Amino acid sequence: MSLRLNLYHEIHQARSARKRDPLKISLYVLGGVVAGFAALYAVELGRYASVANDLSRKQAQFAKLEPEAAVAKKREESFQETQKINTKLVKGIEERFYWAPVLQQVATLVPRDVQINKLSGDIQGSGLRKCQLTVDGLSAGTDPRKVAEELRQSIAESFSKSFRAVDAKFRTLEDGSELVMLDGKQWPTASFAISVNFETGEELPVTPAPGARKKGRAAAAESDPSK
Repeated sequence: MSLRLNLYHEIHQARSARKRDPLKISLYVLGGVVAGFAALYAVELGRYASVANDLSRKQAQFAKLEPEAAVAKKREESFQETQKINTKLVKGIEERFYWAPVLQQVATLVPRDVQINKLSGDIQGSGLRKCQLTVDGLSAGTDPRKVAEELRQSIAESFSKSFRAVDAKFRTLEDGSELVMLDGKQWPTASFAISVNFETGEELPVTPAPGARKKGRAAAAESDPSK
């Protein structure tokens, strides 16, 4: 029977231990990576849960505010319509033509030997207004026709300073059949009617319709021989 003695068992154990060390290190590294991924997953899961909660809260708030937003939109549309009406009314008031300054202007031009019996006015248009004023009266003096003519010229000159396209002319000018007392004397008379036409305001810009604009361009293209 043979007997074997291993005197290098410690060396063999050291070699075996060195062979097992890399495996342990790999296992440790792998465990650390797995732990890191697990921690990252937990962090992302917590973040997702927070975002999901925030989304649910926002959705609940939106569902609560949506009816109020619809009511607010209807009120806004109602306010806009009211504002348009108010703007139109204010614009109409601001652009209104007043006859009082015109009548006052005529009153300052009437001499003492003229009596105004009737004043009438008419106005047409919204932007550019065409006005007509009729002055009926009675003039007196040695030459009552001349007195009426001087009044007509005074009205034309005065209105030309305030308005455009002023045209003052006699509708009628006739000798009167009666005498009037002025400065203690009797004078012959003449009856007259002066028609004063004038313009005021600005003409509103005309915006062509889209269809008319396209037709105009097409007609221009057809009439151009170079195309």
